[in-house]
Amino acid sequence: MRLMIVTQDFPPETGGIQTYTLSHATHLVKWCSWVGVICPNKTGSSDLDPALNFPVFRLKSRNELLAFSLLTNLRPVLRDHPVDAVFHSQWQTAGASIRAREAGLVGKVFVAAHIRELLFNPYKHIPGLSRLFHKYRQWVLDHADHLYPVSDYTAGRLEELGVEPSRITVVINGTDPQKFYPEDASEIRKKLGIEHKKVLLTITRLVKRKGIDTVLEALQTVLNQVPDVHYLVVGEGADKMRLQQIVREQDLEEHVTFAGRVPYQEINRYYNAGDLFVMPSRTQEPDIEGFGIVFLEANACGLPVIGSDSGGIPSAIEDGVTGYIIPEGNPAELAGKILSLLSDPELAEKFGRQGR
Repeated sequence: MRLMIVTQDFPPETGGIQTYTLSHATHLVKWCSWVGVICPNKTGSSDLDPALNFPVFRLKSRNELLAFSLLTNLRPVLRDHPVDAVFHSQWQTAGASIRAREAGLVGKVFVAAHIRELLFNPYKHIPGLSRLFHKYRQWVLDHADHLYPVSDYTAGRLEELGVEPSRITVVINGTDPQKFYPEDASEIRKKLGIEHKKVLLTITRLVKRKGIDTVLEALQTVLNQVPDVHYLVVGEGADKMRLQQIVREQDLEEHVTFAGRVPYQEINRYYNAGDLFVMPSRTQEPDIEGFGIVFLEANACGLPVIGSDSGGIPSAIEDGVTGYIIPEGNPAELAGKILSLLSDPELAEKFGRQGR
């Protein structure tokens, strides 16, 4: 098969969809006779693209406007590089491929599904545009040949939108155990002053739905039984100031570290600086955890994980095997699971090993 992948989000930018698409393209080269990627042009692209094992076709477009750019630019690329199928990392860009299929330029149109893009409507406060946006999304979902949600939860939401189960195949996310693996993190722990602590870890964007405030609430209970516990939060985001205020109000300054954003090449060591990974996300439509690849990255480093039953997280954690799934917004249940793992190192090691 000759395959073209189309994505709004691609390195050198960072993020979940960027990682998702780069990983798919890199590995599908092994299974296809030819793979190419169409995406927006970005600063740093000229340094990245020559090192990849597939060609990248960069269009001058903002990420969110790529669908419009494709209306005039997709067909010339497909004429020069004929393909059997086009795979879209987001539904928004698939309209041009559906039209190209009708013109005989491509055989199949495949679309990935995460979750937020199925629920988010940027024009919800503009009735006319909102209806048009909804109709376009429904048209794409109705006319795509097959859809690939990343979790059972997302598959269920597709069915609610009228997609027949026969056109849905769940392909759960993975991660590369060559990039995420157990390693010595003593230098990082020493740098952060947590070398002799039991470390709870969260690596994420600091937004309300990630449930970091739930961890802070549970931390009070955990400290009563494990006084040397420390909570390490890696990442930046709009909720940081509110979370820091909670830490001050709860007198937790000595037990919580906000490490900020760290370079990607150091992220594996930060995972290994933790003893237990926690991210009890909660549902705040349209922002829902479609999967939670950080749980797999933490597992790959040998850490047990705890997440909530929000969105697609249950597809990322095997409850009682690689970690625990708790009800969302339940600090008491979270504290209990944290204590059960901190008080039983053999169980924690077993979960981490099985996760790896």
